[in-house]
Amino acid sequence: MLDITTIPAPAQPAETAAAAPLSALLARALDEVDFGIVLVAEDAEVLHLNHRARRALQGEHSLHVLGNRLRTDDPRSSARLHEALHDATRRGLRRLLDVGHGDGKQLAALVPVQAGVAALLLGRTDVCEDLSMQCFARSHDLTAAETRVLAALGRGVTPAEIALEQGVKISTVRTQISAIRQKTGANTIAALVRLVAGLPPMVSALRA
Repeated sequence: MLDITTIPAPAQPAETAAAAPLSALLARALDEVDFGIVLVAEDAEVLHLNHRARRALQGEHSLHVLGNRLRTDDPRSSARLHEALHDATRRGLRRLLDVGHGDGKQLAALVPVQAGVAALLLGRTDVCEDLSMQCFARSHDLTAAETRVLAALGRGVTPAEIALEQGVKISTVRTQISAIRQKTGANTIAALVRLVAGLPPMVSALRA
């Protein structure tokens, strides 16, 4: 059985795959995913957090880690969390969880991994990581301005709002959108947004 409680920090790149234990390789792979993933036991003990989860659970958030335990300060959310953990770790059931309220609400999914262990999948706060967008832009020869427009469209910003944000005319933004569509083969703005939403979830190597 994989010992997920002792997953070490990422080793030097020079280490070969044959020399690295499977647990270390899995930990490194999880750190490259632009989704927060937390391996958690039935009693809310945190067994592993990937890079995105460590960032997402810092600061003033409904979900946080306190004393190596997954916690929420809202009693109602806490009850939902423990019920969902029981269902995932004991009954093998998948649960969608909403924690907190108002602007502080967080969405997450609990999925069973093995008896006694579940994976908490945190919702994304951004459409995509900068690295994914930059790779996509380079592969389609988008200019820096076109990349900014595409990223804004992916966030749900309208062309008029993009023009206002960037201090340009709406006609300029429309020209840029037309160029993006031609370079990417997308027929509509909706198709562009779907392209951005479907980018692989790569985390930037430049981590704080």
